[in-house]
Amino acid sequence: MHRAAQWGPLAEQVADICVAHLRTLVGAYVQGSAVLGGFTGASDLDVLVIVADSTGLEDFGTALSRMTSLDRPVELSVVTAAAAATPASPWPYLLHVNTDTEDVVHDDGSGDPDLLAHYAVTRAHGHTLVGPEPDRVIGETPHHDLVDYLAGELSWALDHADQRYAVLNACRAVAFAESGELLSKVEGARWWALHRGWSPLVEGCLEAQLDGRDMGSPSPAARSFVAACIDELRV
Repeated sequence: MHRAAQWGPLAEQVADICVAHLRTLVGAYVQGSAVLGGFTGASDLDVLVIVADSTGLEDFGTALSRMTSLDRPVELSVVTAAAAATPASPWPYLLHVNTDTEDVVHDDGSGDPDLLAHYAVTRAHGHTLVGPEPDRVIGETPHHDLVDYLAGELSWALDHADQRYAVLNACRAVAFAESGELLSKVEGARWWALHRGWSPLVEGCLEAQLDGRDMGSPSPAARSFVAACIDELRV
């Protein structure tokens, strides 16, 4: 099955709402696990939308958050073309929408560091719904900035995320630092097995990810594994 068969119809619904409400739409792109190859039954659909300005933004956010026909949650960020062309701190955005919680959040000026990763994934692997190819409208993010971001995400995960999230993100963070490859959690685990050797900890987290099963807070072994990966990233 082509990977888009899992999320294509949903993505088209989102694209239709973008076209209907965003009069200065530049492009809309599927990103995240849907394009990295780790899309499962528990995955959200991640979308990055680029606009020239905020015209129509309020109606767009309301329309998307209230959609009841979505077969899985959508997490979507709207950014300006200027911000996408030259990605930089504080990573400003116009709007974040999460259809699972019906949250519609405007940037209060603090930005969103997660956009660093969203830009990198979309530029390299994004699936175009509307507009030009992503590498024509999204600038490059420096490798060292992304490695620093991934290390910070792992530190956060130790205290706030479940074990599969922390361990599998550690695998793919090390993979990126070493090879420059942007991988899904699933592919990150497989990279680890191929390049670092088989690990029952990683295998257990991979199985949980494929099953969509929460593992709870990281075990002592998982915390040690992730901490070692953080140290490696920060060398």
